[in-house]
Amino acid sequence: MNSRLSFPTVALNFLLASFLLAARSAAPAMAQMPEAAPSIIRALTLDDAIKAAEANNRTIRIAQLEREKALDQVQVARTYRLPTFSLIALGSQSLTRLGLTLDKGSLGVYPNVGPIPGKTTTLESPLRVGGIFFANVAQPLSQQYKVGLGIHLARVGVEAADEQIRSRRQSTVNEVRRLYYGILQAESGKKSLQATVDFLKQLDRDTNQTVAQQVALKADSLNVKAQLAQVEYELLKLDDPLQTQKQQLNRLMGRDPDTPFDVDLLNPVEFELPQLQEARARAIESRPEIRLAKLKVRKAELDRRIKNAERIPEVSLSLTTLATANLSNALPKNLSGVGIQVNWDVFDWGRKRNQLQQMRQAEDQALLELKDAEALVIVDVSHQHRRLIEARKELEVARLSQSAASESLRVIRNQFTQRYALLSDVLKVQSGLAEADHRFIQALLNLAAAQADFDKAIGEDQ
Repeated sequence: MNSRLSFPTVALNFLLASFLLAARSAAPAMAQMPEAAPSIIRALTLDDAIKAAEANNRTIRIAQLEREKALDQVQVARTYRLPTFSLIALGSQSLTRLGLTLDKGSLGVYPNVGPIPGKTTTLESPLRVGGIFFANVAQPLSQQYKVGLGIHLARVGVEAADEQIRSRRQSTVNEVRRLYYGILQAESGKKSLQATVDFLKQLDRDTNQTVAQQVALKADSLNVKAQLAQVEYELLKLDDPLQTQKQQLNRLMGRDPDTPFDVDLLNPVEFELPQLQEARARAIESRPEIRLAKLKVRKAELDRRIKNAERIPEVSLSLTTLATANLSNALPKNLSGVGIQVNWDVFDWGRKRNQLQQMRQAEDQALLELKDAEALVIVDVSHQHRRLIEARKELEVARLSQSAASESLRVIRNQFTQRYALLSDVLKVQSGLAEADHRFIQALLNLAAAQADFDKAIGEDQ
């Protein structure tokens, strides 16, 4: 079998064959129909639909906003490398008098002067509103290692957001393709059924004439009318799924659901089926699920290292100032100092050790999830590969069946014209052709859907 298939080209050939057959059958009736006005709606190609969805789809834009948030988180993580500035201000009303008691001679005893102070003295401040201000500037030193791990963790979040965008883009493209091919199937089905309606209308007129001439039975005319009504009903039933799929496609492209458009039957879709092992390798390398699982392993490792870094004492270069306002004339107004500030949780009752063990278990869990994700991808790619081969064979069988049914209808119509076949035989063969046409259209859709699913399975963005 040829490995390169053109889905819309085969569909167009089928439609042309159907129209030619219907035109030969219903030439007088079609000659009386007014010429259709040219369509003013531009045909929407599959590539245009995919590009519009990638640019305007709301779920993709939501994922892109999540990436912007992740980038902001990286910038936030970087700020922890810089000095911290803190200010504590307390304004209060004293409830008791603040005083400083100096015992007699506490400042010394001097010759010719005596003890200072000469007696025990208490210096008190009045009850009034005062303020205390504490300012601190600290440059982290030992924390830089932990901060660096936090920055790496934030970057992993950005990479995970990128993979979420790829995943949503692939899902959106796959859904666009499925809807596009579904619309193409419905449009093809409508054209095929319309050709059958034209054929049955012409046959109904011919049968009415033969019944009037008492050459055919009234039952033959009723059978034709019944089949015509059935085909018209099937044509009517196609309208709802067609319009629904068009509205869903408009939603995926970020447009108003009622925006009118036509699909392009001449849009080429060619695909070369790779070998199964090559497809598996591409999927393991490209599938967003695998990349997200690997990022989850990296995240678990960084979480463990950050938790382990919490055991390191926090050492900072610190500048501290304490100032009072309107508090007490006896107390110092300002105290300042620069030095090394150390904060170390010496004993935590085993809390950090247990948390670190929990992080190690999370890391092991992430590794197991990665292995399971790889296995699931291999199963999915293998299934989609087999399904695509089956769909190609189904299309080949359906095309041969359709050709055989078309030839049978041509032969039976000639026999009916020469009075060698009954009208019931013509209707029976016509019904078989209609079913063969339906199977062919369904095979085309199955092939297109299988191809789109295979592209998604191997991680192709388009």
